[in-house]
Amino acid sequence: MNQQGFAVTIDYMGESTRDAEMAEQATQEFLNVIQAIAHQNLDSSISLDLSHIGMVIDAELGYKNACTLAKAAQNEGLEMMISMEGVDRTNLILEIHQRLCETFNNVGITLQAYLHRTPDDLERVLQYSGKIRLVKGAYAAPADHAKSRGAELDESYRQLMERLLTSRHPCSIATHDPALLDLASLEHAHRLIQEQKIEPDKIEFEMLKGVTSERLQAMKNYGYHTRVYLPYGREWHLYLCNRLAEHPPNIYQAITDAMKCGYG
Repeated sequence: MNQQGFAVTIDYMGESTRDAEMAEQATQEFLNVIQAIAHQNLDSSISLDLSHIGMVIDAELGYKNACTLAKAAQNEGLEMMISMEGVDRTNLILEIHQRLCETFNNVGITLQAYLHRTPDDLERVLQYSGKIRLVKGAYAAPADHAKSRGAELDESYRQLMERLLTSRHPCSIATHDPALLDLASLEHAHRLIQEQKIEPDKIEFEMLKGVTSERLQAMKNYGYHTRVYLPYGREWHLYLCNRLAEHPPNIYQAITDAMKCGYG
């Protein structure tokens, strides 16, 4: 990917770890990834679920392990992106993110456009230095917490994207939904960036490996930083289910990617 001009986000897949030893093993695996990235001088970052490294066992364990990883990544000049999980974990994830940002400047956070609360959450996290990654959201949530899929969610994503872009905060526009990636939408984002004179180095576009790669190439051709999300690990079913939830036709691409990466 780097040879093709794309940065990479590496994610050792997993979440909801219920055993402290397994949480420590996951943390060590991420440390190994950080060391490998640094050793090979790759243009890459890591992404993780806090529940994979102990958050649901004990919030302090999750925070401690996240600190270990954030420090290791910062020492190597790397970014660590925190993924968002189910709506019942949003408050705790944001609290841990806030605590991490008090010590580290390389910790990013993911926000999900389908949650009603996200506009307020966005204003909250804009005060921290880490990158903000905007996704549509893939976890099941009741109607009083989340928008239904379709035009309403697409419009929510566009509005949040505009707010994020015009904030001039480092951000990652991360979606592979065709409704948001048609040429008109990409050109609208490009025009907005040009009209507002937003610094291109604060913006990146991120997509899953193998999904709508031609659209990512289009944004690269515009001169923007582009990134490929590359998950690996035995818990491939999480990857498959999330891709299906975000956009059902992606099941075929998710299966193909999983087979190519050797999952299962």
